Amino acid sequence: MLGEDRFRIDGLVSDNDIVTTYRGYDIFRKKDVLIHELFPKAITQRAAGEEQGISVKLYSDEEIFNSLKRAMIARAKKMIGLYPLENAGNILSYLEENGTVYCVEETNADAVTLSQFLMKRHSAKFTVEDLLQYLKPVFALLEKLHKKGFWHGSIGPDTILITPDRKPILSHLTDPCEKIANERLQNPAIRRDGFTPVELYVEDATPGPKADLFAVGALLYRYTTGEELPPYYERVNDGKEPKAPKDAETRIMDFQSDAIMKATALYDFDRYDSLMDFLKDLAPDDMELEDLYSHQEEAKTQKKLPFWYRRELYSKRFYLIAVIALALIFIVLLIPRAKVIITDQRINHFYRKFNQATDYEKCQMLMKLDQKDRELFTNDYMDLPDDLTDEERMKMLDIKFFDFTLNHYVGVSQVDTKRDQYEYMKIDYMLGQGWVTYISNDVSRREEMSLTPEADGSYRVEISETDKTGKQTTETRMVVPAE
Repeated sequence: MLGEDRFRIDGLVSDNDIVTTYRGYDIFRKKDVLIHELFPKAITQRAAGEEQGISVKLYSDEEIFNSLKRAMIARAKKMIGLYPLENAGNILSYLEENGTVYCVEETNADAVTLSQFLMKRHSAKFTVEDLLQYLKPVFALLEKLHKKGFWHGSIGPDTILITPDRKPILSHLTDPCEKIANERLQNPAIRRDGFTPVELYVEDATPGPKADLFAVGALLYRYTTGEELPPYYERVNDGKEPKAPKDAETRIMDFQSDAIMKATALYDFDRYDSLMDFLKDLAPDDMELEDLYSHQEEAKTQKKLPFWYRRELYSKRFYLIAVIALALIFIVLLIPRAKVIITDQRINHFYRKFNQATDYEKCQMLMKLDQKDRELFTNDYMDLPDDLTDEERMKMLDIKFFDFTLNHYVGVSQVDTKRDQYEYMKIDYMLGQGWVTYISNDVSRREEMSLTPEADGSYRVEISETDKTGKQTTETRMVVPAE
């Protein structure tokens, strides 16, 4: 309980690392309230047990904490002096208790955030006119506050509330945004990338009403394009400027897009001087927007028409489309066949070159194969489990032999050694080893090649050969480049 048991805390609503917000109840007025507690997490801690006091972690941070308290109290006093304000989360009281400051804000318990409300509309993008239904009253409120020397500083999709009767309420007016650039506060969530301008990140800057102008422009950008603005550091360091809304797939007038881009300029001196100037460029009173939309969309459509759709080619359009359609059909049918022919030529070239190469050159050719080429030119066992038997491996792989007579691959069952003339080769690859099996009328040969070179650059090759008389020979060679 706070305020001599007048205000009851019922539950947590949000936490932006500077201010923690709770649902509460004003027992005296019998109304729901929001209670904002100053609790900068980077520099303060909450006492354990029943004493819920807040104190600094380091004495050196005492002045930072006190400056945040003073800023929050000054904001609360200003808002209490302006009570009541239309479309504002009006401040009823501020309390200095538990070592910190609390601000009590009027609220509607059934209100939802702007983000939650727009999400229920099941759309990622909205027109400027849709959004201004809810933001125009916020513009008017902020303009009034700015004239009184007051600015918000943390406007975003979660600090604007929408009541059940669709009335917008600007909340969190007492968040002490004047001091949040202090590096000891680290990077508090009260600064939200995409909605917070650069001046709230720079300790020596002097933020003011133009920070609110940027935030409102950022809201319009987010909900007209479906994307948030890039954070200031990407715009400064990487030169990543946002794409204009008119260049996105969204329904927006060019002049509205230009107005949003000016409002969200990186530096405050490039922005509008006031929110009302921004609003005038967004929604001129003397324009029928629906007619303008129709005219602009028709003009853009005409610009995008392909050359063959011009009126002077109208009579030839049917024939042109027919020719293009036939060409597309021909390409669709031809490309797969062309790919097959090219692949067959590559395989034929590889095997004939391999068959004529020296043992050293064969090792080099196999060693240089990447994964795709291994799959194309060899029976690649690399990705198969190590504990399989040879029979299990053969079942998992579609074992292929290259037939030098037919110039293409054949399966194991198609190897025909009863022909008058035959010549086959099979290359197996696994774990840096190559096994080459060569079968012909005259000889049957198997070569086992270690594809890891020795220190002197040579390769180890074991060769087993059987000639047509049945005579077998076996030898091991260390093969080197030919002189």
